[in-house]
Amino acid sequence: MKIRKSYLKKIYYFILAYFLLWILLFEFILPVNNFLPKPSIVIESFPDMWTEYNLPSHYLSSVGVIIISLFLAYQLVKILSPYLIEKENFVSLFINSLEWFSEYIPGIVIGFLLIFWLPDSEYAEFIFAFATAFTSIMIKFQNESENVNEEYILSAKSLGLNQNKISRLIIWNNVKPKLISHLFSLHFYIWLMLIVFEFIKGGLGLGVIYRRALEFKDLSAIFSVFIITGITIFLGTLILKFIRKKFAFWN
Repeated sequence: MKIRKSYLKKIYYFILAYFLLWILLFEFILPVNNFLPKPSIVIESFPDMWTEYNLPSHYLSSVGVIIISLFLAYQLVKILSPYLIEKENFVSLFINSLEWFSEYIPGIVIGFLLIFWLPDSEYAEFIFAFATAFTSIMIKFQNESENVNEEYILSAKSLGLNQNKISRLIIWNNVKPKLISHLFSLHFYIWLMLIVFEFIKGGLGLGVIYRRALEFKDLSAIFSVFIITGITIFLGTLILKFIRKKFAFWN
């Protein structure tokens, strides 16, 4: 544990060094360039993010889609968990087919189809994010449920628990820590997919700001929203770590 904390501290020092290097190089040594903006210009451009780019609406749209889609997908998998662990039924075959598709077809391709089918829908982003999250969590649960210690299941049966209770109390709680750990990588992946989706479709979302900033060749706006995105993902990861520590601390 101490080694882990020491390692993270060194990583944070490196990140701090990157920011100090950015300030030193691009504020004083290379103030005029097309690589990174001056730190002072980035700070001065933040008010424009509110007025010119409508940052609050775009930001809340992306964050809301991420939070709601992850929460609902997780809860739906929990509700369906008794059916997901059964083999050779329709649900299992459906999951296996989705897993096969996910190995060969990038998720963003489904996003392209949604943009084509629902070009003017305000809910297309949510449908895309939810479908991505639900499919990933569902596949993860089914794969991990196969690795639950058989002794736990036999002990539960000896106590008279039926299959439904075994699924909800034994199998789910055994898989739960791994599912929440899976949310770490899934959280980042959905952010990536959603920004690309918003960039292409338009409407609301941080991806729209990236698109407009590129159209205007506004380097400071691109860098500003880049920092905002990174901080948001970092805070989301901290929240997931807290949830894992609070509600799934066992292995």
